[in-house]
Amino acid sequence: MGFSGARPRIETNPLVQALANYQTNQDAINDIAGGPKGTIRGTIVDVNDPEQRGRVKVIFDDMNPDKPQIEGSNNYGQREGEASKSHWIDCVPAFKGKQPKRLVGLRVNINATDGQYQNAVLDDVLWDQNVLTKETKQPNTGTMTRLPCYESGEFPPATEENAGLLAIELNGPMDSDWLCVCLKRQGSYIWVRHVDLQHGHAGENDGTQPNDSRGDREQPVNEQSVWDYAFPTSKQAMPKSSAYGTSPRPNPFGGKATWNAPPK
Repeated sequence: MGFSGARPRIETNPLVQALANYQTNQDAINDIAGGPKGTIRGTIVDVNDPEQRGRVKVIFDDMNPDKPQIEGSNNYGQREGEASKSHWIDCVPAFKGKQPKRLVGLRVNINATDGQYQNAVLDDVLWDQNVLTKETKQPNTGTMTRLPCYESGEFPPATEENAGLLAIELNGPMDSDWLCVCLKRQGSYIWVRHVDLQHGHAGENDGTQPNDSRGDREQPVNEQSVWDYAFPTSKQAMPKSSAYGTSPRPNPFGGKATWNAPPK
């Protein structure tokens, strides 16, 4: 069905007008109530989320006596009264667990969705040492981050535009997930899988070294080729194939060069 005459303008649509009026009224209410707009700042005071959702409690700058204020301040430019902790603020990305304890006392950006403190979402740390009346410490950590996860075979193209990107390959070789970085190798870009701290080597040219001809009773050892393949052993220590050649050789790390349990 065609239009007769001029096409109606979108700003005359009753629904569009109602939504515009609602937004205008909401902005006016926020201005009167002093609600936050956009990104606000605060100081983390608690990371011990009882629900293990990575949430934190903060003291918003607008409620922090350590931030100089015109309204409610004393003769020294400091706001009087005690600081009030916030509710548990959600975080991005979502994860199970708690944020690092090192975050306590650090300054953070917070996104106030719809201009409401109760809809605040944690962003990341910053160092704005000239905002508060007392000295703040330089951040030495950040909030939890999550790398994008792709099924094996569904990665973005390995190109110069994607150089330096990090991603997780799910269900990759050896029934494992892999940390991958897009890097240039011999003139072209590829996704490079990174092997674990604990790993073993296997190759087609492995063999057994014969006894020393000098007759000093040196035991035979399993030797491996330089051209070989690496496989992860982070889940458990690699089984020993013989009584010889499996202990860490003398190296700068000494006895520390051994299998370590995965992080918990």
